[in-house]
Amino acid sequence: MKPETIVKSTLDEWADEARVPAGLADRALRGRARRRSVKFTLIGGTSALLAGATAVALFAAGGTARPEVAFEPVSLSSQTALRTDLGSAFPRKLVAAGHMAVAAYYTSNTPMGAEKGTVRRTWHLYNPSAGTYEQTKWAYLSVAPGMQRAAVLQGPLPASRVGVLDMKTRKVTRWIKVGKPVGGLAWSPDGRRLLLTSYASNPDAPNGAEQPPRTGYYIVDSAAEPGVFHALPGSPDNGNSRQDLGWSRDGKLIWAPTATLPTKIFYDLDGRRQPAPPYEAGDQEAAGLSPNGTLLPEFGPRPGPAVTVTNVNSGEKAAVLPIEQAVAWADNDRLFAFGCDVKKCEGKGEFRNRLLLVTLKGKITPLTGYQRSDRAGSWTPVFTHR
Repeated sequence: MKPETIVKSTLDEWADEARVPAGLADRALRGRARRRSVKFTLIGGTSALLAGATAVALFAAGGTARPEVAFEPVSLSSQTALRTDLGSAFPRKLVAAGHMAVAAYYTSNTPMGAEKGTVRRTWHLYNPSAGTYEQTKWAYLSVAPGMQRAAVLQGPLPASRVGVLDMKTRKVTRWIKVGKPVGGLAWSPDGRRLLLTSYASNPDAPNGAEQPPRTGYYIVDSAAEPGVFHALPGSPDNGNSRQDLGWSRDGKLIWAPTATLPTKIFYDLDGRRQPAPPYEAGDQEAAGLSPNGTLLPEFGPRPGPAVTVTNVNSGEKAAVLPIEQAVAWADNDRLFAFGCDVKKCEGKGEFRNRLLLVTLKGKITPLTGYQRSDRAGSWTPVFTHR
């Protein structure tokens, strides 16, 4: 078989599976408002997967590419079956709908709104071999699309190396050493690159200094070394010590969080300020734009619980849903959301909530049992393409 035939066949196969829902970036930075009763961490985007094309071509032609140090191409599942765990406030079995799944979650030692003390996360990572979530030793992690590998950090943060973990074997296949210690991780939407946010001190510890501890970032495209360090200090206008960077929907830009509107400031991969992509800088709900880029959820109207979904092209309301937060899109018609019992969702009742799947027509399907999101030990889901 000719080299070009091998490359074309491989790319066609990957591209067919490469439609990754959007709005997946770590936003747990605006939790001070009372209505932010549920924290969240989201990962993903929309892109065609081209990882490994150069390596395939060179090897087919007898070249000298080194695939042993490059990230493996992402293999996305075609599964869309609904998976629930209604008997557990904290999921034990896989929770999923459409192409999206809860790939991991963490619980925190501090209650919502706590101003003092270092935040310590206890992570539970999905095990594809066992079909369950398992508690891990890692201080921070990010799951790549396809739910086959994760990037992990050992505590205490910030860490001097990043592990690439095989989620099936639960073993680190490679360690990537960094010159500037890192405390935040985010896979690119296509799973080919890692965005590492570096910090001078623990981003989850109280910071009394005027300057937040973020120092910059790495963009890693090889499992051998982190590449060039880019300086990008944290913003003093954002009172959060953790100011992790994230990816734009198409993976061409990165963004830094703010504490106001717009919620994101965008940069190119070399750290130069760039205009925000349409409807990506002002999204107030973690779900962000729908996979097809036409629908945007926003909090309200009050008193709620309510989230309004608007068609960004026409400006018309597509739905007003009785939920507290829209945290991820399962597809173009359904949202993962946190919601309380509508009949009891007043005062402290708003913090007794659970993960739901809700259609734009308002049909609600519970996915997990109830939890108290205002207490220490509440869980925060991490979504990605399964």
